[in-house]
Amino acid sequence: MLRSIVYIAIVLVLLTILPIFAQVNGEVILREIDPSGQGYSVVRLWGSHYEMGYAFGYLYAGEIAGAIDEGRALVEDWGLTWGMVLALIASYTYKPDCILDEFEGLADGVNDSLPGAGVNAADIEAMNLFGDIYYYGYACRSVSSWGTTTSNSEYSTISTRRLDYFDLGLSFQYHHVVAIFEPNDGSPKWINFAWPGYVSCITCLNEFGTIASLHDWGSGGATLSGSLPRTLASRYALTMVTDPDLSTQLNTVFAELNAYNCATPGFLNYYVPDGHGGVIKHNRTLGYYDVRRPHPECFSGQVIYTNNSDISGQYIGDPWTTYYADYASGGDITLNGQWNTSGPSFHRVTVGYRGRNDIHFKFDGVKRFGYTATVEYEWSDVVGIKEPVTKTLPMEYALTCYPNPFNSSIAITVEFSGNNFAEFQGSNKIQIRIHNVQGQLVNSIECQHKDDRSFQCTWSPLPSLPSGVYFINAILDEFSLNKRVVYMK
Repeated sequence: MLRSIVYIAIVLVLLTILPIFAQVNGEVILREIDPSGQGYSVVRLWGSHYEMGYAFGYLYAGEIAGAIDEGRALVEDWGLTWGMVLALIASYTYKPDCILDEFEGLADGVNDSLPGAGVNAADIEAMNLFGDIYYYGYACRSVSSWGTTTSNSEYSTISTRRLDYFDLGLSFQYHHVVAIFEPNDGSPKWINFAWPGYVSCITCLNEFGTIASLHDWGSGGATLSGSLPRTLASRYALTMVTDPDLSTQLNTVFAELNAYNCATPGFLNYYVPDGHGGVIKHNRTLGYYDVRRPHPECFSGQVIYTNNSDISGQYIGDPWTTYYADYASGGDITLNGQWNTSGPSFHRVTVGYRGRNDIHFKFDGVKRFGYTATVEYEWSDVVGIKEPVTKTLPMEYALTCYPNPFNSSIAITVEFSGNNFAEFQGSNKIQIRIHNVQGQLVNSIECQHKDDRSFQCTWSPLPSLPSGVYFINAILDEFSLNKRVVYMK
């Protein structure tokens, strides 16, 4: 069940007090979210794995708490309980080891940003493993080309992944997050194309230009105890390699994964640039058991293609069949041509690779009606764009909501003082987001300058909005201030 009653009880008992100090190793670079919570955002996270998880949780607390509640409701619709799900995933093997620190950090970040949320690391784990808990078996498509097929392009390798999925009724699926991770332990920097709070991998990219992604394949067999979930195997594959020699990376990854049972059948694309990648096959009986490498008859072994069947890789399938027939032999495969021919899907990613950390990528995702705008960056535009320096909020600040409780409208004021107020003086407005106790976005408004040190706006709920507890979230640069309010009609 949803935790509405618990949230309300906690809110009515606890004092509405914000911490006077907070720090996060992260910043939201871009946020394009409509009032229904649909759209995309781009976030940078750096530091230790715990610190990156904490920042992710802190910056996306409302969305993550809401996603967990929606996940609980969904599994109950399946006739299961959340406890059954947690018992299932407790038997899994978790790799890489550092991901457990990220789960802990995510939970702590959510709870510090949204006191009373009551999220724990096991909830975060379950949310991250939905790609294994629910096996949806749809029609994803991926392709990568290099060598003579891209000889007239500025890129040596061009890869595209489209995730074909469907609506599970989860609103958080429509907030697409491009999350940039910059760990300080020497492991590769990487980007996750996913949703709030996701550190497992369905589609992701590392600094070597490798795309790791998942495809389904309906094979049977029981899920064995200790199995490594495919969403974690994909993440593990992407971030375990440190050898800059691309020709060694697929063999390294396969040798490691081959030691594990697999929780869910399918294919793990490990598209290393310049023809050094392949597709790792996995099922519940054999584990991560084989690799399909570029087929010599597929444009002289310079293109690899994956769909949701156990193909030989000899031919290029839809939606790129005609495009490759027309352009590959002449070396005219381009980033935009491959992107456009792909067509939109639940999300799509196209990557142009020139060299390590010299990468261009495009991304978009579905909304309930239409698609997001295209996110397009050079790697250097968003990764390592400045020295990661932990920032702190001013030691004195206030987010005031008056009156509270309220019955028609509430005035929201954000005031600043302290020595480092200058960090925020360049802001012309502050975005305010209002969530219900399930974490669902109910409104988004902007506060304008009131005077030199404050911003102010008014929220008047729609008549259809029920009485109850709501969370006011003020977004300042990479910081997030929160306040609980009670609406009484």
